[in-house]
Amino acid sequence: MGRDKALLPHPDGGVWLTAMVDRLMPLGLPLRVLSRHPSHAAQLADRSDLTVQLEPAPWNGPLQALASVLSPQPGEALLVLPVDMPRLSTGVLRQLIEAWHCQPELMAVTHDGDRLQPLLAVIPSGPPFQSLLAEQLAAGQRRWMDWLERVPHQPVRLSSEALLNANRPEDLATLFQ
Repeated sequence: MGRDKALLPHPDGGVWLTAMVDRLMPLGLPLRVLSRHPSHAAQLADRSDLTVQLEPAPWNGPLQALASVLSPQPGEALLVLPVDMPRLSTGVLRQLIEAWHCQPELMAVTHDGDRLQPLLAVIPSGPPFQSLLAEQLAAGQRRWMDWLERVPHQPVRLSSEALLNANRPEDLATLFQ
């Protein structure tokens, strides 16, 4: 995209980061934003309803970031989502959470009809999720899909339009049409 996607203007107002937070708030879940960019923390500084955590170095991609927040203790789960899906709605996020509640021992991974979208998922804590993640990172392997192949998961089919992953300027043009 050539610039920080989290700070791009969102079609509904604000920037992508604040729009995503606004979609999460009605879920009533504790909200933690993980970012390595202090500018993201500054953007959310006036929000008392969430915690911003700066991602510790080394910054080796989303799997390493997940390791910094995924608890080794069972009984918890994380709703993980990227900031670059600007069409996500609260309703779509609720669908994902409800699907996970049907099989909470499995990771619930979104599927757009063509492929898995692993950065939008509900991930249980504890073994085998956290332990396999630590093992994979210790081996220097940082590919999310490699980890996903090792953990028990269920695909959750959601609207492909809602899962639009905007990575190019052309994707931005589609958003504003």
